[in-house]
Amino acid sequence: MIKKTLLLVSLAVGCAGVSAESLLKPVNDLGCGIWAARLQTLSMYRDYENNTPGCAYSTTAGLLLGYTSPELAGFSAGLTWIYVEPLDASAGSDNGKKLITNGRVNVLNEAWLKYRFEKFGLTNTFIKAGRQVINGELFRSDEIRQKPRSVEAVQLTTKDIPYTALTFGHAFRLSNVLDNEDGWEFNDFDKVLLPDRGYDSRGISWGEAVFTGITNLEVAVYEAYVHGMANVTGGRTRYTVTEQTALLGYFQHGNSVKAAGSSAPFDTDMFSLAFEQKAGGITFEPGWFSVHGDNMLFHEMTTGLNHPLGNSLMVYPGHFNGGSESAYLKATTKIGKTSLYMLYNYTWQDHSRTAYDGQEINFVVKQPIGDNLSIAVKCGAGYRESSSGKADTAATDARLFVTYNF
Repeated sequence: MIKKTLLLVSLAVGCAGVSAESLLKPVNDLGCGIWAARLQTLSMYRDYENNTPGCAYSTTAGLLLGYTSPELAGFSAGLTWIYVEPLDASAGSDNGKKLITNGRVNVLNEAWLKYRFEKFGLTNTFIKAGRQVINGELFRSDEIRQKPRSVEAVQLTTKDIPYTALTFGHAFRLSNVLDNEDGWEFNDFDKVLLPDRGYDSRGISWGEAVFTGITNLEVAVYEAYVHGMANVTGGRTRYTVTEQTALLGYFQHGNSVKAAGSSAPFDTDMFSLAFEQKAGGITFEPGWFSVHGDNMLFHEMTTGLNHPLGNSLMVYPGHFNGGSESAYLKATTKIGKTSLYMLYNYTWQDHSRTAYDGQEINFVVKQPIGDNLSIAVKCGAGYRESSSGKADTAATDARLFVTYNF
């Protein structure tokens, strides 16, 4: 066990990549709105996709242009267009699309209209409709490729209730982070969540609330009705014990609401417990993540989700699989302007369904260079221990993002 863990760590240290996930900076604000532009290159290297021998790679260059109008009588609007062009890719990858989901993208990622209810005394209440990037409890932006996730949705958000933030909405379609099978296009949720299972969905109606009215305690809950597919309820808690220590908890339950025409019903539960400890400028988070029943619907490969394991580069151990149990350790720190991040998890599977146990480790180093340019190093390695007599497998992932905000 120790020998395999050491092998995993050495694989990760030998991997190299860079990632930059920076916020857009305004080009100008001349009273006619705020323009933003970003130029970004992404180079990806993987050695395990689709049993392809050797290393699959792809390099793309992406341009993001955005505009947000000034507010007039409570109304404002925004647009974001993203174009990504492959520069180089390994043979058989369809310009990076099939193997490592880093290929061509051409999408109007945001096109929204927003109304703020200040006229009615509700300065922190608004309704927003159209294509938009949402980073809440259920939907997460997860900009781990050339674009953030976006949804076509109508949502009402208010923070005018003391210590409470509420969001209610309906999402019609989703444009994912990944490029595989044109996932960056706006697709129906039955294709995003459970493709080829016979479901037909008209979208997701959801609500979420975050409450901070009790000293040292934050509680978030959400309810999502995936029309024609499933009902999902979940939440999280964070209790601050001291300035250095906090306790964390997550839960989720999902079940089918209509099995007719589908190949199988859906039923799953997720639980997670962890504690956070700050020591010597480093924040440590050891925890436990458990999935019972079927595979989870919501995670970074589908809609995103505010869960403790964050963005795993490969999801190689299968920690969203039904019947899996995962122990993890997360660590973050900052040295000057350099941000450092590590995530390790070991996952035990239900061997009647998944014929391996697995582990994965991710390292990220982010470094700004001046006011506009940023780079980072993001690399990972995974290991699967076969339970069926087959050979164990190892995998590596490396990414280089170089980002310039104009």
